[in-house]
This record gives sequence, structure tokens and C-alpha cells, in this order.
Amino acid sequence: MEGAILQIIYILLIGATLAIFAWRISKDAKRFLGGENSLSKIHNSIIYALSYINENMMENGRFVYIRDIKNKYTTDKTSYNTTNHARMLYSLYLCERELGIMGLSDRRKVSAKYFVDRYVQSIGYNRYAAISDPEEENLKCKKAKLSSTAMALVAFSDLRGEGLIPDEVFEGMGQFLLFMQMKNGQFYNYYDIENDGVGDENTNRNFTGDAPLGLLYLYEFNPKKKWLDGAIKGLLFLANKRKDRKEVQFDYNAMLATEKLFELENNGLSDEQKFLLKYHLIKMVEQFIPKQIVNKDDQYYGALIDDLKPMNIACIIEGLIATYNCIDDDLLKMRIMKSIDTGMKFLRLAQIQKGPLKGGFPNSADWKELGVPKNASVVKMETVQHALAAFVKFQTMFIS
Repeated sequence: MEGAILQIIYILLIGATLAIFAWRISKDAKRFLGGENSLSKIHNSIIYALSYINENMMENGRFVYIRDIKNKYTTDKTSYNTTNHARMLYSLYLCERELGIMGLSDRRKVSAKYFVDRYVQSIGYNRYAAISDPEEENLKCKKAKLSSTAMALVAFSDLRGEGLIPDEVFEGMGQFLLFMQMKNGQFYNYYDIENDGVGDENTNRNFTGDAPLGLLYLYEFNPKKKWLDGAIKGLLFLANKRKDRKEVQFDYNAMLATEKLFELENNGLSDEQKFLLKYHLIKMVEQFIPKQIVNKDDQYYGALIDDLKPMNIACIIEGLIATYNCIDDDLLKMRIMKSIDTGMKFLRLAQIQKGPLKGGFPNSADWKELGVPKNASVVKMETVQHALAAFVKFQTMFIS
């Protein structure tokens, strides 16, 4: 009996020690990280990425979307993506807002004006949306896209009053997002302008967290309750839909939106809703961490066992950082921080360090190996955008 009691006391002491260790890590992440991903190394990665973006932004604000490491020339001058253009402007906005990097504002405004003039249109009933060009995105007809409109709200949120985007356009884009939302909280993905109909609600169900994110950025400077209600309804739909699933796809936008929602002091969430949203985050994190390559001798250390794409790892890091900032479990925060650090090292080493495409990222880290797909060596602007956002958010964790 006495031995059993001693064993219980021993287990409790070990648990308490681990809890204290985890708490110290969560409170002082820099000590845990050592120097493998020092701020100077991350800063260099940010500067390299910004240099690549600068070299591949045209005078009119449009980006060179695709290049190739092997031939160093633009491989496709027609393909373009409005959502990724908006996301790029968001990443540049992060650099300004979080790190105070100067010299980006003027070029970002030029690029924002290009986007608004070319893609943002009225679709009637006081609604505005980002319209995709069928030729650029290989579509059968013009589509008003949910993701593009949502990310435009995020990217342009600090440009109100600059004379670039009228207030009615901001309001109209928010109205479009709410128009695309169903009663259960889910969003349609696009509006077919020519046929006056919404797109299939089953398409890309796993990636609808961008609409709540856009609504929350709009609510930040236009605090109408309908924007907040729409965002909460959308996030709760995703959390409820996924809570009983064995496998859940990693929806980093939903994670960013949840973090944004939790940052609001008066978000109106009940304790039950907060628990559900946190459980949603944790469920996605727990699906990812076991798949990460943690053997330091592996050349792809920090990637996933079945995924060597820097863009995907960057998106995951964004989601992990958002989750880290939302949850209270110090032991889990320790695991998340280690995973972030490991993934960040993979991302740094995958970045092109020299040559004409310095600062870019290959589509896949194994692009030099024999037998890999031809597009493994392709450098896409969206990869640079996501990596830049991950770098900025990682560095912000230690300077805030």
C-alpha cells in the first residue's frame, strides 16, 4: 500500500515538473529555441523573400506569377490568381505592421490599385466582389470568388481613407461575403456572374476559413455586428462539421480567423463556443504533428513524411502559430513550439540562397532529385507569399 502511494506521488511530481517545464517554455520560447532559428537568420530570410517579390513585381503592380529554377525564365505569362495576389499584399502588410519594415507602402498601394481597377467590380445590390479572369484562371466563365474577395478585405484593411478604395467598396465586399453564406454558416465558393448563380457548396469545403477572416478584418474598422456574427457563424459551422471526423484537413485560414476572433475583447462567444473553437484548432494540430519529419539526419527535417512542399509547410506554420496564441495547455504549446521551430528550419533551408531567383522557393524541396515531377522546380509567387507570412509571424513571437 505504501509503495503504491509513493508511486502515485512520484508520478504526480514528474507530471508537475513537466508542467512547470512546459510553462517556462511557453513563457520564454527564445530560451527553448536556442539559436537554430535565430532572429538574424529569420530576418535574412524575410529580406531575401522581399527581394524576390520586388524583382518580380511589375511597374503596374502585377506579379510575375510563375518562374522556373532550371530555365530562370517566366514559364507562363497568362496564368494568374486573384486570391494569391491579395494574399501577397496581406503578407507585405504584415511586414509593415508587425516589423515596421519601411519602403513597402508605396509599391503595395500601386499593386492594390492594380487589383481594384482590374478585378474588383460591382455585381449589383450594393455588392462588390473580386472577379476572376477566365483566361487567367482557366475558367469557363467569369466568377466572383469568395476567397479573393475575403483576402482583398484583409489585404486592404489599412488602406481605407487613402483614396484608393471607396468605403462603399469595402462595405460591398462584406455584403458579398454575407450573401454567399448559407443559413448553417457555410459559404458558397463563387458566384457565376453570367448565369446568376452560386457555386457548388461542396467544393473546397475544407478551405472556407478565409471568409470569416475577411469579415473579422472588416469588423475591425467597420464594427457592424453583422460582420462579426457572420464570422462566428462560419467558424462554428467548420468546428461542428469537423469535431467528429477522424481526419481533418489543415485549414490554416480558419486558424488565423479563430485567433483574430479571440483577440477581440467583446467577441460575444460563450464558454461552450470557445471550447468548441479551441478543440477545432487542437484537432487540426494533432493531425499534423505526428506526420512531421523529426529525424535531424534527414535532409528534409521539418517537412512532412508525405509532403515536401515549402508552401504547405509555410501554411501549416501560420496555423500552428495562431493555435499557439489561442490555447492554454502548456504541454501542447511546448509540442507546437517545437513543431514550429522544426518546420521553420525546413523552410529556411528550402529557400533559394543565390542566383536570379534568390529568395524564392521551389514547388518541392526535392526538385534536384531524379524522377521528380517537372513542376518540382517551379517557383510560384504564392509560395513566397506564404513563407514570408510565416517568417514574419514567427519573428513577431519574440519581439512583441
